[in-house]
Amino acid sequence: MSDSGKPMIALEGISKTYPKAAAPAVQELNLEVPEGTISMFIGPSGCGKTTTLKMMNRLIEPTTGRILLDGEDVTTVNADELRRRIGYVIQQVGLFPHFTIADNIAVVPKILGWDRNRITARVDELLHLVGLEPKDYRDRYPRQLSGGQQQRIGVARGLAADPSVMLMDEPFGAIDPITRDRLQDEFLELQQQIAKTICFVTHDLSEAVKLGDRIAVFGPGGTLQQYDTPDNVLTHPANEFVGEFVGSGAAVRRLSLLELSRLELQSVGLDGTGERNGAPTYEADAEGRPVRWAYLPGTQARPKLVTVPHTGTVYDAVDVMLDSQTELVGVVDGEQRLQGALWWKDLVEGLKTKGQA
Repeated sequence: MSDSGKPMIALEGISKTYPKAAAPAVQELNLEVPEGTISMFIGPSGCGKTTTLKMMNRLIEPTTGRILLDGEDVTTVNADELRRRIGYVIQQVGLFPHFTIADNIAVVPKILGWDRNRITARVDELLHLVGLEPKDYRDRYPRQLSGGQQQRIGVARGLAADPSVMLMDEPFGAIDPITRDRLQDEFLELQQQIAKTICFVTHDLSEAVKLGDRIAVFGPGGTLQQYDTPDNVLTHPANEFVGEFVGSGAAVRRLSLLELSRLELQSVGLDGTGERNGAPTYEADAEGRPVRWAYLPGTQARPKLVTVPHTGTVYDAVDVMLDSQTELVGVVDGEQRLQGALWWKDLVEGLKTKGQA
């Protein structure tokens, strides 16, 4: 996820009041979404998250205010043309049941007048991108796919015309927890490749923390209570409403934000390479990959050596510790070489990041 600082989307004084409504659904909203970032919209039901999202592509017309897309005021341009420039993915997926998967993905490119060869190439490219083999899925129908596969097709369709902006309204909300977690991971990997500017509505704070570069917390009456990084929303709520909304468990959620690559890990040594200096040592196989602990300071016990990738988070490390019932994990690089160790006591006593005094 990148952040150029340049706003791809800017909302200036946006409000929406429905006819005969006693109060606005969204009021005086000012919000900038930097290019290439994911902004998560979260808050209680009825606080204006989805209304705001739909005003961005003018499925709902704002009552007042301006919408800027890459610096251009799109408040009064042709709404259909605007929507072709913005990908839109919803919870119900909305695939056409009598269209093949290829035809579903090709809806917008066909409207835009792309030739057949270009459309076919784009469909195959997107199926590869979302992890579905074109020859196996191109000619299937939505009913022949699982919920998770249908959701991937929904994302592919949203990307079909290569829009700079993606709007996503609880896209993983109707999927079972295991599939949902996997789709979230795949979504983050996909974003590394496509670097779209994404606004994403969710009811799930854990999802907002996991996926978002920024989180917009909406409150009663469609008011923006805080718009900040996940870390700041969790640790420095802007007001009592945000503090109550985040609630207990913020410290645990922060573990998913702290990458192991940023930590000062305890140094480790290969067994037999010299003085231990009180650091753990380990035995390795012929390729240098760790096999077992050889020495742990202060104990004769040698628990199973379990590892977690340095690309993971402290949350991942804690999960491995609890699952393996061990008080430490080894942190490995992409070639499975041990880079250091993380102890349970480090979590309790306070983690130090690189460069921290």
